Amino acid sequence: MHKTDDSARVLTGGQAMAEALIENGVDTVFGIPGIQLDPLFDAFYQKQNQLSVMHTRHEQGAAFMAMGYAQASDRTGVFAVVPGPGLLNAMSAVSTAVATNTPVLGITGQIPSPQIRMGYGIAHELRDQLAMSAGVVGWAERAHHPAEVGRVVNDAFTYMNSGRKQPAVLEMAPDQYYATAPVVSAGPATLQPAPLPDADTVAIMARKLATAKAPAIFIGGGAYGAEAELLQLAERLNAPVIISPSGLGAFSDAHSLAFNILCGQAIWDDVDVALVVGTRFLAPALAWGRASEVEVLRIDIDPDQVRKPRPASAALVTSAAIGMAAITSQLPDAVPDRTEYLSKCSRHRDEMFEKLAGIAPLGDYSDAIRRVLPDDGILVNDVTQLAYYTRFGYPVYQPRSWLTVGYQATLGYGLPAALGAKVACPEKRVVSISGDGGFMFTVQELATAAQHNIPAVHIVVDNGAYGNVKTIQAQSFGSRHIAVDLVNPDFVALAQSFGIKAARADDAESLERLLDNYLDEEVPALIHVPMGEVPSIWDLVRRPSTAGV
Repeated sequence: MHKTDDSARVLTGGQAMAEALIENGVDTVFGIPGIQLDPLFDAFYQKQNQLSVMHTRHEQGAAFMAMGYAQASDRTGVFAVVPGPGLLNAMSAVSTAVATNTPVLGITGQIPSPQIRMGYGIAHELRDQLAMSAGVVGWAERAHHPAEVGRVVNDAFTYMNSGRKQPAVLEMAPDQYYATAPVVSAGPATLQPAPLPDADTVAIMARKLATAKAPAIFIGGGAYGAEAELLQLAERLNAPVIISPSGLGAFSDAHSLAFNILCGQAIWDDVDVALVVGTRFLAPALAWGRASEVEVLRIDIDPDQVRKPRPASAALVTSAAIGMAAITSQLPDAVPDRTEYLSKCSRHRDEMFEKLAGIAPLGDYSDAIRRVLPDDGILVNDVTQLAYYTRFGYPVYQPRSWLTVGYQATLGYGLPAALGAKVACPEKRVVSISGDGGFMFTVQELATAAQHNIPAVHIVVDNGAYGNVKTIQAQSFGSRHIAVDLVNPDFVALAQSFGIKAARADDAESLERLLDNYLDEEVPALIHVPMGEVPSIWDLVRRPSTAGV
């Protein structure tokens, strides 16, 4: 590269891409190189002092690592994979980032510009890659020339991080990654501020909450970043805070006003006014009943989501922090006495924990993990019974310390997402929980853990089956089991073959001891936990049917 004048430098498209990422604060790219990305990865090589590249063993793993990185840190996660099958492999993770409102940028290539959509059968060609991406994400674009890379990258960052956070996909043809042109720095992206709330609506919502007999605040992941405003509002209202799994940690479970969504089911029968902040609110609105009896008030940054799944009587389209602060400023100074109501809420919580205690041994294993992980330790949850249990029985004290797949329920997330979380937050201890079925979806990323020495600990709960499906077949289909029983490797020997420490835990006590030791050693590690059939947590949960019946 060389300068042409004070404002422009001649760069390749790949160099322009690397510089635009760095200008937007990116320090890590997860990915796999390939023919259409060769000049991009060469540009990454030239920026090794500013940009770390962590190569993975599968494109899905790269995208999940970028997702875990973003979930744990609230910084944009970035992955780079070849077009066609590479991007298709990554899209299950991208769809999971959509479900969890996570800013993940997928960078990919294309076939040569003159051949796009010609149907020649060029390597990695898709009929319409942008259309495929647009079917998953709300922003999918192509950079057509090195000179426009900075602007297009900034457009992506503005989209991903303004308002409701979301992933995006950016592609560029290989001839343009190779091409050179004068490039002017675009600087970092400018994010769009949250809209200011309507003052009259704020006053109405504050009055309704202040005069309610049994108000409750329902929060989701949209409350992250508004922890101080939420605490102030909850304590001024003296009202229970019902925390969905996606919002765990935004309001500490150590607080007397904190209740998980399972407790919320019982509390709902008494609620007269519900303030819903940054959550889809599906289960209460569609599965808990009393839809016409509870007055619902909404705060959401997304003008479409704020109307779903049922219209609210009043709504603010703004950030959680701005909306809750505005309402608090309009509340009376006196804190209402809700002794009787809150005592009843606490009894519901006690009853819930009694029911959870009957789901042995899941509670014992969950408690063992909680005793070992510090308050800011990160628990990454794949799709398995123990992980589902932690939605309700594992106390969470800090934001972004309990990570999940959201509504996509994507198997294989746990291992790679935990690696991404540890890369983003090396000072924190990171543990993942996977079932034997889901773990094998991305098991090859044990090689990535070893290659890059990423010291997360991975718990594999093994029942020799796709356990959730097997339970459904037992309960709903007369135990006519089909396609659910699994043949598994020796997980301990498998991990050790990669040079990763591993051991078997036959009970909660041995899990706690092993986990404590491995976390103290700060090494990549795996703990295999054989487990038989356990009662279904879903027998306690009221939620909308996903089967349409």
